[in-house]
Amino acid sequence: MKITLAGAPGSGKSTLRKSLAEHYGLEVKAVGDFMRQAAQRHGYTDITAFLCEYVTQHPEVDHQIDEEQRAYGASHSHFVLDSHVGFHFVPDSLKIRLECDVEEAARRILAAKRSTEAAGTFEQAVEANRRREEAMHANFLRLYGVDIHDDRNFDITVDTSSLSPDEVFAELVRQIDALSPA
Repeated sequence: MKITLAGAPGSGKSTLRKSLAEHYGLEVKAVGDFMRQAAQRHGYTDITAFLCEYVTQHPEVDHQIDEEQRAYGASHSHFVLDSHVGFHFVPDSLKIRLECDVEEAARRILAAKRSTEAAGTFEQAVEANRRREEAMHANFLRLYGVDIHDDRNFDITVDTSSLSPDEVFAELVRQIDALSPA
């Protein structure tokens, strides 16, 4: 089973990818981890600044990471890929999108205290999330003509805003099992 998992920052992808991988016995691949490493290599400690300032002007970063996704998807058959455009680069995957209210996503990011997030206040986190999501949306439209907000690109979409991680997991397992019975 190949699963690609997309969604806004703070929507629950990191938590969910681990649960899905464990439940279905899949490997985990997270493109955000590679992007954070690239940010650090380029001297950025804030992932939002890196995406909005550097990656927007240097599409080769996206192209390199996207080619890694394509190659991984072609050479592996049992994984969860946490990636905003994984659905595009691994077309034979089960494509899942998580939605989340920007304010709830900001709360989650602040609570996680990620070292690559510079926002220190709720307002800064909301603004950073908006900027980051807008930059990614624009970049992927420009680079690939792909709208990461278009639900027609996905097999399953779940709004995680008011759900616990356990509730999101249960709902996804129900929908995944309905689409791909054993």
